[in-house]
Amino acid sequence: MNPQISFITLGVKDLDLLTRFYRDTLGWQMEKEQEGVRFFKMNAGLIFALFGEVDLAADIGLDGYQPAPPGSFKRMSLAINFDSITKVDAFFAFLKERGVSIQKEPETVFWGGYSGYFKDPEDNYWEIAYNPYL
Repeated sequence: MNPQISFITLGVKDLDLLTRFYRDTLGWQMEKEQEGVRFFKMNAGLIFALFGEVDLAADIGLDGYQPAPPGSFKRMSLAINFDSITKVDAFFAFLKERGVSIQKEPETVFWGGYSGYFKDPEDNYWEIAYNPYL
């Protein structure tokens, strides 16, 4: 069995704010909208979804869920890999033009690649990288 990730769902506090960020600021194509969930079409059939945090916890079956305080580290990051350092730098220039918060400027990293991080308005971190080994 060779599993393939088809959905990444991010639980968010403010669904409208995050929808505007990914759709309007980053320009991602929203595929579908349902009450409480937004779906963005990515490459290779992957869907990136935004789901209200409390509603996602209920859907999972987490009784008594308490949202983490704002600014808490969520112990995960998402990543977008490009096929060159130039494209990583160009994407960071795009982010800066749109006022996106840069957490870490791109740099050569210990594993031999080149990467940096930005964060969305709810402190979800995205690594933007060039990995010469992929």
